[in-house]
Amino acid sequence: MARPGTQGPSDADRGSSSVEFAILFPIIVALLLAGPQLAMWYFAREAADAAAQDGARAASASEATGGAGQHAADVYLARLGTGTITSYSVTEKDTATTVSVHVVAEVPNVIPLPGFTPTVDVTVVRGKERFTTPDLP
Repeated sequence: MARPGTQGPSDADRGSSSVEFAILFPIIVALLLAGPQLAMWYFAREAADAAAQDGARAASASEATGGAGQHAADVYLARLGTGTITSYSVTEKDTATTVSVHVVAEVPNVIPLPGFTPTVDVTVVRGKERFTTPDLP
C-alpha cells in the first residue's frame, strides 16, 4: 500500500521482476558455466600441444626409430591423468625431411550435454635432424 501523497506501482508493472528473473537466470547460469568450460578446453589444448611438441621432438632426433614420436606423446598424455583429457589419439607421419605429430583429444564437460563433446586438435611439424655435406644439402 502506498503512502498518502505518493503513487504506488502501476498494475501493468506488477510481476515484471519475476518475468525478468525467469528470462535472465538461464543466461546467467550459462555464462557462469561457460568460464570453467573454456578454461578446461584451453588447458586441454595446451596439454595436447605440449604432448605433440614432445612427440615431434622425440621423432625428429637423428637416431629416432619409427613410432618414437607417438610413444613420447602417449607417455606425456598418460601422465596427465583423466581429469584433463578424457580420451585421445596420437598419429605420427614421417617424411624424408620432416616429422609431424597429430593429437586429437576430448575435453571433459562441466555439464554433460547430449551431442556436445568438445575436442582439441593439434598438429606439430618439425624438421628431422640429419647430417648433410656440401654435396648433399
